[in-house]
Amino acid sequence: MALYNDPNSKFLNQDYNSVGSEYASLYGHDISLLIQKLTNRAIFDSAPQQFMDLKLMNMVPAEQINSDEFFYQEMGYQREPVVATAVSAGVSFPTTQTISVTSTDNISTNTIISYPNGQKGSVVAVDTSLLTITVSPYNGDTLPAVAADDVLANVSSVDHDGSDGFAQYFRASTIERNNYVQLFNKAIRYSEVELHKLKNMGTTANFLEMERNAMFNQHRIDISNAFWTGQKGEIVTADGTVAKTTGGVFTSMLEAGSPNALANSATLVDAFEDIILSSEYGDYGQARMAFMTPRVHRALSLAYKEELTRYQPNDEIALLNLKEVNLGSSRVVLVPFKRFEDAASFPGSFANRIVVLDMKNIKRTQLWGERSGDTLKLEDGIPKRYGDVWVDCNMGVKFHNPLACAWLDIQS
Repeated sequence: MALYNDPNSKFLNQDYNSVGSEYASLYGHDISLLIQKLTNRAIFDSAPQQFMDLKLMNMVPAEQINSDEFFYQEMGYQREPVVATAVSAGVSFPTTQTISVTSTDNISTNTIISYPNGQKGSVVAVDTSLLTITVSPYNGDTLPAVAADDVLANVSSVDHDGSDGFAQYFRASTIERNNYVQLFNKAIRYSEVELHKLKNMGTTANFLEMERNAMFNQHRIDISNAFWTGQKGEIVTADGTVAKTTGGVFTSMLEAGSPNALANSATLVDAFEDIILSSEYGDYGQARMAFMTPRVHRALSLAYKEELTRYQPNDEIALLNLKEVNLGSSRVVLVPFKRFEDAASFPGSFANRIVVLDMKNIKRTQLWGERSGDTLKLEDGIPKRYGDVWVDCNMGVKFHNPLACAWLDIQS
């Protein structure tokens, strides 16, 4: 026993620190088993909450399918202009004009076509092997010279009285698309004793629950990331077995050549409206969704605000942050999407990107819905002293007409 004559001769507070004390470690003081480590009984969830974007997934209802590879058909507009590939001299009636074209798939005899200057003629012959069409001028009229890359409009069919059969025969063409279903899962493994201690001697009351919830969140972020940027193909897993991966919406837009543009702060509004108007395939006034980070949302809102002719002072559409841009033929709902800033999920280019989606054209497919549970352990008659908490699901993306979607990259 230590005795001190002066009761104030030694204060030992600096050496009474709990096990694991940062203070003791940094400044060379002692720790004491007499002092309990002060631990908050609850763990605060510090993950950025706006990263939990799974409302997006709820906007896309799942379609049940029976195989991990699926096919779907699209029927397009069925009408294309005629594009010239070479120069052709002008002619006067009754001389005909022969024009080399990129394709004869969408042109037929007895079709009136219109030239860039508005003059018109009638297609009287189509040569599918030479890729040429022969055009006759109107009676007493002329046809202008044609240059390479001139675009000739497909105006209408024409027939004469007493004809045999029909002037034109039509067959629709379709585009076949396909994608794969990707398997997803995650699990937490606890040993038997570890789990017992965490349940009965854990210093925090909600650790197991929060760890499980964190795993579920990360699992669903995996799915959402694949929904956006997944690449269709085959990949090799750790044990050498191959697996299918699904193609996401933005990857499909890249492959299809969806309308896109590059803008800066001065051209932001014009470029944004251009990609919207260039990707109109729906009904007049149809709404689409534009996903962007809150920073980009703010920049786009300010760009519209600074153009004073675009709103009245009391117009609700011109609040500090716009909720919607209405161009008449298209309505665009602006969706602040924090996860585009997440470098752990997206390439850096997404932080300055606006992605416009026609949500009605996109569906998730699945073989079955999400499943979760706990594996059997020793207490269940299985000879192993550990157990897994797991979650599992699968997803494919069915994306009709990516040309009805668009993106805009913004330079700083």
